[in-house]
Amino acid sequence: MTEKLSEDIIKMVERYNRPPNKLRSLQEINARYNLSLETYKKLCFSSGDVRDQKIATHAEIKILGWVLGKPDKDVIKDITDHSNRPIYPGQFLK
Repeated sequence: MTEKLSEDIIKMVERYNRPPNKLRSLQEINARYNLSLETYKKLCFSSGDVRDQKIATHAEIKILGWVLGKPDKDVIKDITDHSNRPIYPGQFLK
């Protein structure tokens, strides 16, 4: 039992010293944000059933915008600018 516990502790320390995912720079996150917006635009103008892909891409854009520190209003405006939905006068005045 103690042998298993010591192996687990060693593995945990190794994972702590070498994390599996590296942190991304703001430039990488911003590039991914813009790429996701372009992907969303392509999905909006494509034919077929792409609803699940649109939802996943929309969620990714929202999360990346949150990581970049953008206000929710600006993220929604960016998404709307890259979609085929009409923009009504006064829609973003709030």
